[in-house]
Amino acid sequence: MMSRLVPSICLGEEGRGLKLALETLGRIRLAQVCARAVGKATRVQKLSIDYASQRSQFNQTLDQFQLIQQMLADSAMEINAARLTVLQTAWEADQGQDVKARISMAKVQASEMLGRVVDRGVQILGGLGYCKDLPMERYYRDSRIYRIYDGTSEIHRTVIAKNLSHGNSSLYQIPLNS
Repeated sequence: MMSRLVPSICLGEEGRGLKLALETLGRIRLAQVCARAVGKATRVQKLSIDYASQRSQFNQTLDQFQLIQQMLADSAMEINAARLTVLQTAWEADQGQDVKARISMAKVQASEMLGRVVDRGVQILGGLGYCKDLPMERYYRDSRIYRIYDGTSEIHRTVIAKNLSHGNSSLYQIPLNS
């Protein structure tokens, strides 16, 4: 039995369903993985800063120690870079540009950044970072899956490399408005 689609219920052009689905999945990846990773990292950073500013060791708060300051600064820089990459990619998608490789870049950057930020957060909280009473423990467990689901970092690196080898130099150029 063969059935025909009614044109009024089609989401796109006939014969372009797979392309539309893949484009939609890319946008979902940008929101569900990349933006969430940035949001979780921002939350972890806030927890780390709050704890470091309240916990005292050797008659001073942890945030007075240079190593803790450097860890917090590194996390802040990485969060900012990932946030800007996600925003730039979203903007380019809204402009109708082909952002498949850019989404892969954002996915790798945001998911791996989350792992590093959470790792630093656990370091700052010490033993409390593993305590199930605090959200840091959950962030620590969850951060690993961001590098796996919706395509591993290695798969996304392959997508990026293929685009570079096909002459897509726009991946590392910053568009300037004139």
